[in-house]
Amino acid sequence: MGKILARFLVTVGMGFCLAQLVQAHHSFVAVDRNVERLIVGTVARWTFNNPHSWLYLDVENEDGTTTLWSFEGSGVISLLRKRITGDTFQPGDRVTFMYCPLKDGRPGGHLGWAQLDDGSFIDPSDGGCAGDEETIDRWKGWLEQGFTSKAEAEAAGVVL
Repeated sequence: MGKILARFLVTVGMGFCLAQLVQAHHSFVAVDRNVERLIVGTVARWTFNNPHSWLYLDVENEDGTTTLWSFEGSGVISLLRKRITGDTFQPGDRVTFMYCPLKDGRPGGHLGWAQLDDGSFIDPSDGGCAGDEETIDRWKGWLEQGFTSKAEAEAAGVVL
């Protein structure tokens, strides 16, 4: 009876530990999910892998220098369901992204939606930043009016 109880307690303890790891893995605490911004840059690298994909983007600064930004997106299975593949972003492609920035100010964050050269929109987001159809439609309206951030549109009183 003592061995059964000990195994049960170990199993329950391991379950709690595993649950904490899963919760930590999906934490978006480093990202400001209330801030949505646009960024335009050139794809440096697209790592299409699990548990999350990463897009590295060369972004030109006002002084003409370039900064490498990094953005986290969904994992492979989720991206494939959205018809996004390892070939969707190629080095040298110029793309526009909506992203939620890192709270500490480093150049990066979570991907929202992406607008490709052909004008189409896709959703490589992983939940850290909305990239769904509703968000894309809202942003299309803001883009037509020249806004480059959610805060800018809201400050102008434009809520779509």
